[in-house]
Amino acid sequence: MAAAQGTAANSDAPPADIIVTGIRASLGSSAQAKRDADQIVDSISAVEVGKFPDANIAESLQRITGVAIDRSGGEGQFITVRGLGPEFNTVLVNGRVMATDNAGREFSFDVLSSNMIQRTDIYKSPVAELQEGGIGATVNIVTARPLEGRDGLHATAQVGAIYDTLREKASPDLAANLSWTNPDKTLGIVLAGSYTKRKSQADTIAIDGWINGRPDIVQDVNGVPTLITGSDPHYPVSGNINAPQSLYYQRAQEERERINVSGTVQYRPTDTLEITIDGIYSKFNVRGVVRKMDNFMAAPYYQPAFDENGTMTSLSMLGADFLAQNPQFAAEYGPLLTNNGINSKIDHVYNTANRLSDSYQIGGNIKWNPRDDIQIAFDASITGANRKSPNQYLVIGGLLPYTYQFDLDGGGDLPTVSYDNGIINDPDFQRLHYMGIDNNRSRDRGSEFHLDTKWDIQDSILKSVNIGLSYTQRRKINRSFNNSDSSCTYCGYQVPIADGLLQPYDWSDLLGGGRNIPPSVFQFDPEALLAYLNNPATLSVPTNGRTPAQQAAFAQAALALDGGPFGVREQLRGTVNVRERLTAGYISMEFGGSTWNGNVGVRVIETDVLSSGFDTPVTSITATPGDDTLQYTYGPATAVAVRNSYVDALPSANIKYNLTDNLIARAAFSQSITRPTLTDLGVNNNFGGRISIPTSSGGNPNLRPFRSTNYDLALEWYISRVSYLSIGGFYKDLSDFLELQTLPVQQLGRTFQDTRTRNGQTGTIKGVEIGGQYSFDALGGFASGFGVTGNYTYVSSSAKRDQALEDYGCGYNGLSPHSANGSLFFEKYGLSARVSYNWRSDYLRNCRDSQSRPRNRSSYGQLDFNISYDLTPNFQVYVQGVNVTNENVDEWSAVKSRFLLLQDTGSRYNFGVRAKF
Repeated sequence: MAAAQGTAANSDAPPADIIVTGIRASLGSSAQAKRDADQIVDSISAVEVGKFPDANIAESLQRITGVAIDRSGGEGQFITVRGLGPEFNTVLVNGRVMATDNAGREFSFDVLSSNMIQRTDIYKSPVAELQEGGIGATVNIVTARPLEGRDGLHATAQVGAIYDTLREKASPDLAANLSWTNPDKTLGIVLAGSYTKRKSQADTIAIDGWINGRPDIVQDVNGVPTLITGSDPHYPVSGNINAPQSLYYQRAQEERERINVSGTVQYRPTDTLEITIDGIYSKFNVRGVVRKMDNFMAAPYYQPAFDENGTMTSLSMLGADFLAQNPQFAAEYGPLLTNNGINSKIDHVYNTANRLSDSYQIGGNIKWNPRDDIQIAFDASITGANRKSPNQYLVIGGLLPYTYQFDLDGGGDLPTVSYDNGIINDPDFQRLHYMGIDNNRSRDRGSEFHLDTKWDIQDSILKSVNIGLSYTQRRKINRSFNNSDSSCTYCGYQVPIADGLLQPYDWSDLLGGGRNIPPSVFQFDPEALLAYLNNPATLSVPTNGRTPAQQAAFAQAALALDGGPFGVREQLRGTVNVRERLTAGYISMEFGGSTWNGNVGVRVIETDVLSSGFDTPVTSITATPGDDTLQYTYGPATAVAVRNSYVDALPSANIKYNLTDNLIARAAFSQSITRPTLTDLGVNNNFGGRISIPTSSGGNPNLRPFRSTNYDLALEWYISRVSYLSIGGFYKDLSDFLELQTLPVQQLGRTFQDTRTRNGQTGTIKGVEIGGQYSFDALGGFASGFGVTGNYTYVSSSAKRDQALEDYGCGYNGLSPHSANGSLFFEKYGLSARVSYNWRSDYLRNCRDSQSRPRNRSSYGQLDFNISYDLTPNFQVYVQGVNVTNENVDEWSAVKSRFLLLQDTGSRYNFGVRAKF
């Protein structure tokens, strides 16, 4: 009531001749939702039916205070809230969990078209009624509800295209909405559909991690090349150094095709009963091709140089020319080197990257008021998602007959490798190498049942009592299908390539061209290459030290495999089968007076997890002759299962006080959890790597939930129906933090770099959020069309880690200390325009990434715009630009000089015509 009075009393309301529509209507609706909420909430509403502020939902959410996004192919996919990444945020669709095609729980916003979304709310402080699981925030995506709109028949349609500047191709972008509601507002139907195809490209140069240690090097001692070990007094530096694992150039091209259909039917037969049935279906297919040139750098390194941080800034790889010029060294050390001393290797990779997915949610809701003071709601839903990833990773290896050089600063701002471009693209130097083929599958199924009741109380400080129960069941199954038992059939760079199989692919414009990047890479027809690989004559070429008879027996065994050497076979050791059951109950009470209101409650949840899979013990580990790739032999699979259960009681309290009609103060306290993502709970174990760096990975079924105790304060000043200014502070006390860690683990007689999710350190996250929006309606005339929105978030953290990582400043993954975004908009005379800039400071992507070293991303800012013009009351033309200044992604390891990645995804433009009737 106080909020409504404050709005009515506002002396700065828009003049009567201004009709609030479009951007102002969206901002006004969002401001009202924020003002009316009992907890700390931010919201984004559709500009009009079928028109969300951005073509991508995540890209709209990044304009909310405290929200940043991660992109895939230049398109928003995941969100980070208050420094906590996608695995720590619960995403609901119409108040229910929607299954995801991702391996875990993380929700991909790119599977849903924005044209079907009416509103998206981000709850930063929980209440007992709200589903648990989001320590960062709970996001609820709400589709259109016909009984909340106008009566009669209404339709909108959009015909447009998407253009990516790197691909220089346009693709269709189509959408339509249809709604009907009877005059009595007792029956309504809304349908929405969309079809989008997008062709994108990402160009990358990267170093695949930095190896920390004291590797063998070759140094001139008194003018004589000498092999020097880490303990040798001639070693040029003290302490551990960081050497690059490999430098690669890459071009990834994708075609994204998305089909969305949604519908809602609402029936209100009486004033006390309302029935809603809704559903969403999404089909999202990504078909990609990755071409890559990978330059491996293996010890011993020749004449390396180092900087003050212990980073190897330059080195040379030993080649046959070096051994020929140094016969004494060759005689003494040559047998210790692979491929007769030819360590100079360059791989040409052709990799398909496919994501074929579909997902759905179907739900029903009944709201009944048996008395004026009692409300009962029952909600039931089912959801599912499927994903297939039929991919090929085909590698042709080039053995270079000479020494090549790596220089960390060779290209000014980029590392380089110096070699003879004519030789690296000469087919005579190419050999068969690694051939991995897979068709992994993911299946997610869930069901939910909620019963919520509310008893309103009159003439009391206690306003209502809310009691509810819920039951949720979810099962995620990931199955692994590949040829890992034969992927190294040709490892070792020993079998030549048949004439005509390789063709050059020109990428002279990669990252703008120049920078010593080779102008082309080999590509090949994967089907023709696989036919050559499966040819009995090719398989009979002696490799890995086998005699012709031994090779013939090997070829016969390989051909007898199911599907041949490169047929995909289910690898039971990779199976992840996790079933989760949640039983919850809550009670909350709402209080209030003339100038204040609040709530207090507790939610109690029992979590029961059953993780099933297979144990396939490693029976032997061998190194590939002529190569350093490890090969594993496995014993028979045995079914295993691990059960884990726990109970949590999560209290929450929120209070809201109206200091004046337009000034609101808020405070909140809560305890929250984030459960381990489902894939991380698997019993699977995988092995790989090289002689110098054996690797392992898998699940951890005994993971505990990540816990947080949260405190929030906020002050909100509502200047007008659209305009407001807010400031807030938050503090999170964290324990059992969940993160992907790579740690050295002793197993199978070796030291493996083992990567899996573990419960980590304790710590804190605290920050300040400032946000607001202002419409210049009161100025009148042309100036009244302008408005601004903006926000800034500062977040700091502390984490208790092992000392080595604390020295690098490892905080929490995904946390940017500073983030900000701002928009300037104009809406008048049929013209609607907005330009927005989003920025976030440096942040840690993963504390223990490749080679167990940190991975950081540099600060990133992106400029977007959106312009539309009403040709008539029914037709509108529009154009949207995303990343119009073509900013690149830049990543680095523990120190900024330790380069990891530079990626260019180009700019994207959407344009077309909208119609409404």
